[in-house]
Amino acid sequence: MEHIGKALGNYHRGTDTQDQRILEPEPVELTLEEKREELRKSLGVSSLENTFENFKLVAGTKEALATFKALASGKTPWKMALIYGGVGNGKSHLCEATAIELYKRGIFCRVLTMAEIMRSLKAAIEHDKHGNEGKPWVPYAQLLNDLGSRGYLIIDDVGMGTGGSEWDKDRLEEIIVARYRENLFTIMTTNRDPEDLEVRIVSRFRDPDKGRVVLNEGVDYRGLKK
Repeated sequence: MEHIGKALGNYHRGTDTQDQRILEPEPVELTLEEKREELRKSLGVSSLENTFENFKLVAGTKEALATFKALASGKTPWKMALIYGGVGNGKSHLCEATAIELYKRGIFCRVLTMAEIMRSLKAAIEHDKHGNEGKPWVPYAQLLNDLGSRGYLIIDDVGMGTGGSEWDKDRLEEIIVARYRENLFTIMTTNRDPEDLEVRIVSRFRDPDKGRVVLNEGVDYRGLKK
């Protein structure tokens, strides 16, 4: 696994050539819990306990679980999957389980929501126009290219229907088309019917050589909580 610690500021006393007391930085080792929290945030998951083993299999979720596990194993010739179904039926849990499983295999893949991606792209455009008070940022073109070319990408909660922003739809299509062309690992989830999404996006996932479109028929888990 990649190192997830970071340097923290602490100090110990030392002496200079005149034996004067000075302060020098000393790295502090993070605790196990701090390391786990850093990893959780970097993967974009709500809990490191959201694994495949901890997924509650209920009626209608078997095919979705099998699809996520197959992709996470790295053994499928197809590398794209669109998982759709009602709210609260475990799609996000399975996205997070996939990211965690990939990390165990030494592969980093952050879970991103559609909203996060679009906010980042729009913020990059603003930074390109006006700068960011001397702070570094990723230019829009570079960010869009990265989303279309990085080896692994999980996009959770794509909620755009027919009334969604045309700009958002076009950017998502641009990303998916680029990834489809190179047969890159791509998972997308939505609580909408595929027929309500852009056909040019969905058609890429329906290519049997490169993708799968799977219905998660599970019920809302939140309604099962006591």
